[in-house]
Amino acid sequence: MLLKTCLSYLISMSSEMSQPAVSTEWLKKSQESTKEHLSVLDTTWFPDKDSSSDYSKQHIANASYMDMFRGVENTPLYPRNIPDVATFQMNARGSAVNKDDHVVVYDNTGNFGFFMGGRAWWMFKLFGHENVSVLDGGLKRWIGDGFETTDAVVQKGDGDFTAKWNPKWIRKFEDMKENLKSRKAQVCDSRGPNLFNRSASDPSTVHYPGAVNIPFPNLFNAETKTLKSVDELKKVYSDAGIDLSKPIIGMCIGGMSSCSLVLTAHLCGCPDVALYHGGFNEWRQRADATEIE
Repeated sequence: MLLKTCLSYLISMSSEMSQPAVSTEWLKKSQESTKEHLSVLDTTWFPDKDSSSDYSKQHIANASYMDMFRGVENTPLYPRNIPDVATFQMNARGSAVNKDDHVVVYDNTGNFGFFMGGRAWWMFKLFGHENVSVLDGGLKRWIGDGFETTDAVVQKGDGDFTAKWNPKWIRKFEDMKENLKSRKAQVCDSRGPNLFNRSASDPSTVHYPGAVNIPFPNLFNAETKTLKSVDELKKVYSDAGIDLSKPIIGMCIGGMSSCSLVLTAHLCGCPDVALYHGGFNEWRQRADATEIE
């Protein structure tokens, strides 16, 4: 009986290790296991304040803080820009991330743990780290499930994380222009319907031609404040007319909430999914008027 229980636990752990999202229960058990090489990162970010101060007051024990926008040069086209390879590597190492770690990111922004968590997941993928997961429900779910937090900041040495650019996870303006001709990839937009659907009184309420609207909240269970099940997510995509066996590009305003489209499509088995980082902020500034619906 004991052997069966242990085997079941190991199978559960190994299957969830490869997932884009992990539960609070999984993380708690993994923290207690000496076999797990975990790097837990608080990636909470707010545009109007220093989020590291919140981390210093309350965080998951032994977690490090990582500012995903540290050293980033923002521009009018890319107000939520990405760092270069050297900067991301420096930031990850400074947060004690090692190349062989299973990185678990979480946030405390209140958006199911995925608004910044999903962006952090995508950025680690973009910079070549495959073994990364988002804590489902974020810090709020962790606390709600009765797990402890701390204000103790553990001093750690630098990690040995090595960043390597992986272009499969990103699409640029030129790629989106080409896609208008080839229609190779299906485009999903995570903005709310009030922004996606054209309004005569608001010129910003338009979208990329042929895109389908899958609003960010549709990916989550409103009662549990966690990600929907894989079967439920597959239905979200199929109801929107999306074929998960074909390429998908996620987009939003500037590459934040749409990271969760990339994550969930990947979770549902889509073999080719990427983020249009510039999003509609770039598209409406650079595309021709005939290339906007």
